[in-house]
Amino acid sequence: MNSSVVEIGTGSVVAAGRWCVVRTIAAKECLDIYRDSRVRWLAVLALLLMVCGLLFGIDQVQSSARDQAAAAQGDRQLWVGQGNKDPHAAAHFGQYAFKPQSPLALADPGVDAYLGTAVWLEAHKQNEVQFRPARDSGIAARLGNVSLAVILQTVVPLLVILLGFATFTGERERGTLRQLLSLGVAPLDLLLGKGLAMAGVLLVFMLPTLVGIVVGTLLSVDGAGADQWARLLWLALAYMLYLGGFVLLALAVSAFFSTSRAALVVLLGFWLCNSFLVPRLMTDWVRISQPLPTALAFQEAVAADKKKDFGHDEGHPAFAAFRDGVLRQYGVTRVEDLPVNFRGLALRKSDEIGYAIYDRHFGALQTRYEHQDQWRAVPGMVFPFLAIQPFSMGMAGTDSRSHAHFSHAAEQYRRHLQTVISSDLTENSRYGDVGYVAGPELWGRMSGFIYSLPQSGWALSAQIGNLISLVIWSGGVALLALLAVRRLRPV
Repeated sequence: MNSSVVEIGTGSVVAAGRWCVVRTIAAKECLDIYRDSRVRWLAVLALLLMVCGLLFGIDQVQSSARDQAAAAQGDRQLWVGQGNKDPHAAAHFGQYAFKPQSPLALADPGVDAYLGTAVWLEAHKQNEVQFRPARDSGIAARLGNVSLAVILQTVVPLLVILLGFATFTGERERGTLRQLLSLGVAPLDLLLGKGLAMAGVLLVFMLPTLVGIVVGTLLSVDGAGADQWARLLWLALAYMLYLGGFVLLALAVSAFFSTSRAALVVLLGFWLCNSFLVPRLMTDWVRISQPLPTALAFQEAVAADKKKDFGHDEGHPAFAAFRDGVLRQYGVTRVEDLPVNFRGLALRKSDEIGYAIYDRHFGALQTRYEHQDQWRAVPGMVFPFLAIQPFSMGMAGTDSRSHAHFSHAAEQYRRHLQTVISSDLTENSRYGDVGYVAGPELWGRMSGFIYSLPQSGWALSAQIGNLISLVIWSGGVALLALLAVRRLRPV
């Protein structure tokens, strides 16, 4: 019994002593980082970039919300105030559906600027989303937006590299590494202490930005919902894996090489490949291997299938077949004898044919987009930029899949309008009655378009592969760091 107590006590003392060593190493590393004026200036510069990117994002989201609210109100007034009109003419008059920005677009605007902000809803036609802000941004859009996400994905990893490339090589060059190891300090303790110091400095450095994201989300329209906080937590986890991997990579390379210059060259080479070279190569490879149809080819394919739709052409064979089927259904020989207006039935049938055509073509196009995104992210476990970028956009609600969700919702609303209008013609007018009109009460009865952002679980379901890549990345460099420090010897 006494021996067991002694063993337990000894183990506790050893654990406590080891923690003291790790803590001492971490404190010493933090002090060295603070004393390095070059690192301080780089950190201040990076922090200013992050704050500017965040403030710009908050301003963009808020101004976009104001502009869209004003535009939607004006468009609604035009729709309700169009006066007495043939319902089908009102359907061609149409209205806009505006895409609200996700609150987390303040951190990662994604591809929203390139995909459009509003879609025109009109009879018989599913339009693409229009009004792309990037077209009005000139050269600034081609150079890229300085968003918080871009800074976190490219600038902050560079700062981590500059913080960590000399952690072990600097000790080796000064001769202090041999002294530490000779005194019995375990290489693993060195790794833990130096890694803890770098992670702590990085966390303190990023704290103002984290507070800014929370405040910006609270200030956003409907931004304080529980689902937005879930999205934000997933984003925080992903960036912890991404940046934590760079901390471990810097430590591993510094422990492996004998000089700081060699470690810095290798780390900078990897940073350039990860942030710029490999993403560009993968984008070009995906564009060639998984090509998308041109806008003209897509429109021609839709138009070719639309020839099967009789539309307003009463001489179309499909129109005659549908008319004969309706006459048989009601047991009459003339459309004038039908108890309902055949014109409304024909319009609804024409719309249904068009729905199937548009679903097939737009669905195939979105599938191609998703395949491109999946193939581009394949090397993400080695080059984590390819995993964090789509994950960040996906959880922020600013990727192409989120855009497709909005487009689908707008199209469903358009189809609802068409159904209401066709039903009014069918039930309240007679065939051949060209003087029939509906009034403002019908337009007002059609509620305006209201779009709800998809849940975080929906967004996460498409990003599981990228999250796994980030886990593999961070786990792989952790193993690499362990193997590198095990090679350290006091001689």
